[in-house]
Amino acid sequence: MSPAVTADLRRVLLLLGAASLAGLLAGSWAWGLCAGFALLCAWQFRELLRMHRWLHQRGERPPRRVGLLGDIESRLDRLQRLARKRKKRLRKVAKRFQQAAEANPDGAVILEENGAIEWLNRAAARLLGLRQGQDHGQVIANLVRNPGFAAWLADADEGEPFELDSPVSDGQRLLLRAVPYGSGKRMLMVRDITRLHALEQMRKDFVANVSHELRSPLTVVVGYLEGMGDDPELPQRLRRPVEQMTAQAARMTRIVEDLLRLSRIEGDPGGAAHDAVSVRDMVDAILRDATRLASGEHDVGVQVDDPCMLLGDYNELYSAFSNLVFNAVQYTPAGGRIEVRWRREDDGRGRFEVSDSGVGIEPHHLPRLTERFYRVDKARSRELGGTGLGLAITKHVLMRHGARLEVRSEPGEGSVFACVFPEERVPAAAAAEAEGAGDAAGDAELPPQAPESAA
Repeated sequence: MSPAVTADLRRVLLLLGAASLAGLLAGSWAWGLCAGFALLCAWQFRELLRMHRWLHQRGERPPRRVGLLGDIESRLDRLQRLARKRKKRLRKVAKRFQQAAEANPDGAVILEENGAIEWLNRAAARLLGLRQGQDHGQVIANLVRNPGFAAWLADADEGEPFELDSPVSDGQRLLLRAVPYGSGKRMLMVRDITRLHALEQMRKDFVANVSHELRSPLTVVVGYLEGMGDDPELPQRLRRPVEQMTAQAARMTRIVEDLLRLSRIEGDPGGAAHDAVSVRDMVDAILRDATRLASGEHDVGVQVDDPCMLLGDYNELYSAFSNLVFNAVQYTPAGGRIEVRWRREDDGRGRFEVSDSGVGIEPHHLPRLTERFYRVDKARSRELGGTGLGLAITKHVLMRHGARLEVRSEPGEGSVFACVFPEERVPAAAAAEAEGAGDAAGDAELPPQAPESAA
């Protein structure tokens, strides 16, 4: 038993003993005992009132007393002092964090679950044109006026960044990322990428200009080489070199054509057209070219579900879909199985999928498949004549159609490439569009009759 409890028990016993003795001397020990209990209760109530006053007087030392209440007060005093020290340390940490956030050149905005601004630093106010004090509690989508910003913010949990022109400075380009944290909150990170955007544009212009300048001389070289190869009087010792030069010149021509196609797609910042395209007719055209490429060495299955209409640009969609099919043919050994499928999902989205039983892809290659000129197997890709631009073209075509590319693959077990289109690109009732599909396909440029590029 603690000393405080022992002291209180001794005090109670002494008080009750004295009250009983006084009662006996007065002739009624019961009344004396009752009087002792009454005095004890009054004394305890007085001590509790003193403790109550002390608890409501911040910073005051507890009254000095002995016994159980004194021990409780001293422990409470220690806990209060520890709590104040922790609170002081937390205030210092919060202040340092706020100073660091304010010093960060990148903007930071903390958003509530409904998109309202809880806090922002000076960089975010400067980059987005917000007011650091007045805009707290305002919905950020109502303050940052951009056609796609509100839609991106609603789906930003997927981790995709968003680029937009600065609402306060002409020529400034911003990159936004939304990071979820806590209970329904998100942190919006804003970075100025004007210089990087300018460098990227310079790179695109350089590639487009060089590709355009190479086109004419390559046409001349290929023409002369083809003429030499068809000449029956060409010496036998020169035929093999001419054939090799012709093949390499043709490969370089395909690279130039793919670079120009990629430059045209990247140079158009708007979305793709909304022409009605028959997926069934497009798949049939692609499979005719793929069959010639495969020379009957593969088992190809096709499944196109109704409705099979897709709103988009025929030539761009043909380029994206054919790249996936041709890659499956080229990277699947003879006797392998290739499946081409189109279906409308239950949520209204469209899904074009190409699966194969080919060599498969190692996991560390998957994040880089859509990079320009990236090759999983460099020797095999060059042997097959691929340009390394096919999946880059597919990625940008899908971005223009609001779609995305999904890839699943296991080494030795084949791969699955899927193009997932949003609901607004996949009409549920395609009867009206079916008439326009043939016109759209007829007005479009004829698709290439050979694989334009391999990954």
